[in-house]
Amino acid sequence: MHNSTSSPYAVIYPLPSHLAFRILQDKKSVFVKYPTHEIISPRLASCKKLLFYISASNKEIAGEADIVSINLMTLSEVISAYSSSLFLKDDEMREYSNGRDNKKMMFFRLDKIIQYQEPKHLGRGITMVGEYISEEEYKSIVGDRVESTNHVQI
Repeated sequence: MHNSTSSPYAVIYPLPSHLAFRILQDKKSVFVKYPTHEIISPRLASCKKLLFYISASNKEIAGEADIVSINLMTLSEVISAYSSSLFLKDDEMREYSNGRDNKKMMFFRLDKIIQYQEPKHLGRGITMVGEYISEEEYKSIVGDRVESTNHVQI
């Protein structure tokens, strides 16, 4: 992740296009990710936005969402509490867990989900670990965005 000493404003995570568009177009407002360690880092907790980088694309960001909260839960807890809002279907969640059923995953509750009318060119790849960016970097990437909006609250 980005090595700035200040608190990051946003985090960018890569997703296959069909999953990113499930969030952006189908209003799925719960995003999950396994952390390296079962903690939410203070740097991640400070992030206000989640940006969706389309993996295997032209190094573009397709949209963003406000982060309402980030918590830790096991697979069964997440499915039980948020099944209808998850960006992954139950069988996809089980496949993603790959036997890590008792390991806690981060779940992000999202709001103000926005798909950009034109993807924002990033010019570099993003690994599965993700990347933190400052508010200045965010503004530089996003610029004056004129987008179609899909606002979601859960």
